[in-house]
Amino acid sequence: MVVLAMQNLVIRDFRTKAVLVNGINFTLERNSCLAIVGESGSGKTVILKAILGLTNPSLEASGSVFFDGIDLLQAKGEMIRRIRGRRICMILQDPLTAFDPVYTIGNQMAETLCEHLQISKKEAMKRSLFELQRMNIGEPLDVLKKYPHQLSGGMLQRCMIAIVMAMKPEIIIADEPTTALDSINQNEVLAEFQKIRKEYRTSLIFVSHDLKIVQSLADYVLVLKDGKQVEYGRAEDIFSHPKHEYTKYLLNSRDKVTEAFIKAMSLGIRNND
Repeated sequence: MVVLAMQNLVIRDFRTKAVLVNGINFTLERNSCLAIVGESGSGKTVILKAILGLTNPSLEASGSVFFDGIDLLQAKGEMIRRIRGRRICMILQDPLTAFDPVYTIGNQMAETLCEHLQISKKEAMKRSLFELQRMNIGEPLDVLKKYPHQLSGGMLQRCMIAIVMAMKPEIIIADEPTTALDSINQNEVLAEFQKIRKEYRTSLIFVSHDLKIVQSLADYVLVLKDGKQVEYGRAEDIFSHPKHEYTKYLLNSRDKVTEAFIKAMSLGIRNND
């Protein structure tokens, strides 16, 4: 079952007349993961923002993005607000920017749940605690009382995911959610995404520069270059039989980095012998 369909998305900056994104097409099925990959400036983030109506006012988007019979590019005001943050949730690359520094984590989690789920603050705090406990966060009561600057990036990211889990959205959009995390926290965050998909059959749009993560998580991959779609298909096909030269370049670059790392490690071992 298709839950989101993007057709010929074009995004222009009407001030400069520049075309930032040109002719993007994909479908997102229920309980599937679409990964969007490409170099910085390829258009990944602006595509995500267009889905939720969050692009800069200087940009204009054409084409269509259908969700539950609604073209999100045409949805305005209350209609898009009812969808955004409740049925489609976004997890940002830098979790610190998602939280207000002057309020505790608990207050912010509760406020979000009250607004979107129409529940009391008492019930919202109870659900917030429950979701943190489900994620095996140590001393969750203390976490709810802390301010954002008192928590690590990995912990803030998991708090964002806890909010999303409480919402039980149909689609999660994650923009480079593991970039600022160490390998341990990366694995924990990826495990949470897998848990959400398994429990709620949630669909996921995942932007990442890390092809190792993409290969482990994605069902489909969309490759962007300079705002254009150069390859799109099943992840297993793209990783095993890439067709476009740019996709081959990305995969070869990944392999070269891995080979260099293994070589450096082996030299270090020999030097220590």
